[in-house]
Order: sequence, then structure tokens, then C-alpha cells
Amino acid sequence: MKDLCKDLCKLIVPALTPALHKGQAGRIGIVGGCEEYTGAPYFAGIAALRLGADLVHIMCTPSAAIPIKSYCPDLMVMPILCKEKAPQFSNWIKRLHCVVIGPGLGRDPETKDIVSKWIEIIKEQNIPVIIDADGLHLITEQPHLIKGYKDAILTPNIAEFSRLFHAMNSEQPQKPILMPSDISTLSKVLECTIVCKGKVDKISTNGITVECDVEGSNRRVGGQGDLLSGALGLFAHWAKDSKDSLPCYIPYQNVAAYAACAVVKRSNYEGFHHVKSDKLSRGRSMITSDMVEHLNKAFSDVFGRG
Repeated sequence: MKDLCKDLCKLIVPALTPALHKGQAGRIGIVGGCEEYTGAPYFAGIAALRLGADLVHIMCTPSAAIPIKSYCPDLMVMPILCKEKAPQFSNWIKRLHCVVIGPGLGRDPETKDIVSKWIEIIKEQNIPVIIDADGLHLITEQPHLIKGYKDAILTPNIAEFSRLFHAMNSEQPQKPILMPSDISTLSKVLECTIVCKGKVDKISTNGITVECDVEGSNRRVGGQGDLLSGALGLFAHWAKDSKDSLPCYIPYQNVAAYAACAVVKRSNYEGFHHVKSDKLSRGRSMITSDMVEHLNKAFSDVFGRG
């Protein structure tokens, strides 16, 4: 299954041709960014852009807008994650191919209420939605928001997965160690895709599971998961758009998630081992910004094309 997903990744990338117009290769929305957390939505957005998206919209709180704008002029920053401007989302969603919810979202009750309503609007559009970070905290509290929505992809780390799993299986005694089969179980219960991050990323959709064991590094630093959510937002759009080219027994979500996991792990490896002018590798000094520099090479390694 792993080798099959690796081969199928190459089928989802749209060709770069003169016939393309701006937006066709991907219009991605990132919902997140508050006063305390402005880096996370930037990393998710820049990952999508660097990997091939044409347009990325960051939908954040007003207090986060200016910092995010200052990081990168290529990102379109929209401070509509507030009670007064939240209704504008209904118009913007019609332009998007996929939405990523969670990077830098925070846990403010008003924000969570707005995002809960936005998820319902997203589902009406039948587009993929990626849920990460504080978005997963919201889903743990309100799993009905995505239960049964097959285009939802959740990207928990092991701690987030454990909380979500036990919330959905409250009648069972809590287990200190979760088994690989639990990922498939949660995917079936929620009827969506689960991407459990770790040394080996485990991806499950409706009981069909694949692992991504591409070599990364032992360096763990804030922002790496945000790169994954942004990459997955783009690849989920590409894969769903290419469903007719994929075998019917392989969920497009698994192909997209394998591609995103492989690219981010590869960029992590390259960033860690990159040799600087002083002939030393970055090693433990590597930060997520260093990984961004290597996304293009990682993309080429995984997809076999630029």
C-alpha cells in the first residue's frame, strides 16, 4: 500500500502549462491566527504556496493581521475571524478549493463559536477541510461538527489523538498505550480521515491504512505540523480533483496525506543535514523556517518533478 501511494502521488500534480490561469492550481484558505499565535498560519500558508498553490487566504483575528502581513506579502491576510466580520466567510468560501482550520487558532470561546459555524458552511461546499492544532481541540469537544463528513482530514499528534480517541470511546477504560488499530477505529467512528503524526505517520480512511516512514530527523520544533497542514490542504485539493485518475479502492485522502507527510519529512531531513558556509550542518539549530527553504527539493524528491 505504501509503495502504491508513493506511485500515485505523481498522478495528482497538475502540469504547469501556459494554458493555466491564476487560481487553477489551488486556492487555499487557512483559518487561524490570533494575538498570541501568528507564526502558525504563516507556516501553513507558505507551505501551500511554496508547494504550488496559486492563492492562499489567511483568515485570522484582527489582532493577528498586521504581524502575518509583515511576514510575507504573498499571503492574502483577511482579519474576518471576529463577530463583526465573520459573515463575510460565506462569500469567500465559494472561491476556495480547500480550507485548513487550526494553525494558531487559539481557544477563545467567541472564535470557537465562529469556526463551528464556518465548518457547517464548508461542508455545504463539499470541499476538503484539514483540521489541526486547536481545531482538533474544538473537534474533541464537538465531534459532531465533522462526524460523517468524508472530506474531513484530521492531523493529530499522539497526544491529540489520545484525547480525541478517548473522547469518542468514553465508555471504554482509558488505555495508556494506543495501538495502530485504534487509528483505523477512530477513522471509522468519525467517518473521516485520520493522520496520526509521529516517527512513522499513520494514515487511515474508512479502515484503509497506509504508513509514511520517509526519513526525517530527530529535531522537533514548533511549526513543523503547520507546514504539514498547509501542504495537505493543497494536496487534498489536487488529489480530489484527480480522483478519476486514481484506483477506486484507494481513497484520495490517503494519497494526499501520504504526499504531504513525505514532503514535510523530507524537508525536515534536508533542513537538518544542510551544510552551511562554515561547513557545519544545521543539526539541532534547525528551525521550521529552514525547512521552508527545502520544500521545493523535497517536492521534487517525492513527486519526481518540479
